[in-house]
Amino acid sequence: MARTEHTPAVVLRSIAYGEADRIVTLLTESRGKVALMARGARKSARRFAGALEPYAIVEAEIAMGSGDLGRLAQARVLRAFPGVLADLERMSVAAAGLELVREAVPDREPEGRLLPTIERFFELVAQAASDELRVAFALRVLALVGLGPNLEGCGRCGRRAPEGKAALFDPALGAIVCRACGGAPIKLPGTLRAHLQRCATRAWDEEASGSWDPERTARGALDELLARHLSHRLRGAELVAQVREVRQAYARPRTEE
Repeated sequence: MARTEHTPAVVLRSIAYGEADRIVTLLTESRGKVALMARGARKSARRFAGALEPYAIVEAEIAMGSGDLGRLAQARVLRAFPGVLADLERMSVAAAGLELVREAVPDREPEGRLLPTIERFFELVAQAASDELRVAFALRVLALVGLGPNLEGCGRCGRRAPEGKAALFDPALGAIVCRACGGAPIKLPGTLRAHLQRCATRAWDEEASGSWDPERTARGALDELLARHLSHRLRGAELVAQVREVRQAYARPRTEE
């Protein structure tokens, strides 16, 4: 039997299996993204004690064998973020972030900066949810796993775009394209392009707290980029939009009939 080890982690997905078990996808510090069988997880409060719910940093005791599915012996919560659960819009933004991590991060390839980035993301979501935060977090994650877009130079000829100037972005290419090479469908104003470039760095959380103009362009560019490179559209962005629509509808003053 494989030896167990303890590692900080975050739950990306938990699926009921059989009568008492769960198959859990974790992003771990020591092993990267792994799928694990949690035997008896749906009946054992002592071994898991709510640690298989999302939006928390947990300590997991895992054992990785030679197969695709490892074993989760037990888990406990190290840090919870109750502010995320206090608001439906915050939950939708947090869910979109975890969906991105689950889909974009490769299996069993540890990246030591991912877990602290997710923890910081939870901290910010617990305070307030915004599209700027969702986009900034996504661009930082993509940069860490080597999938970040090229916003500095033309993806075809390599010519660098002047700093602070607008550029044309091609989601299919994952890069800006100069006019001499045919241009691209999404125009990124200079200030917005600078915001997005900084989101790929350790300063992503500072950018997330700002207000971008036009934010809608950033959101559209990201969602198109992800759809092209992950071969399908993530549901998180649509969920955030739906929750926001419902909230706005209830916030409108009702006229008497």
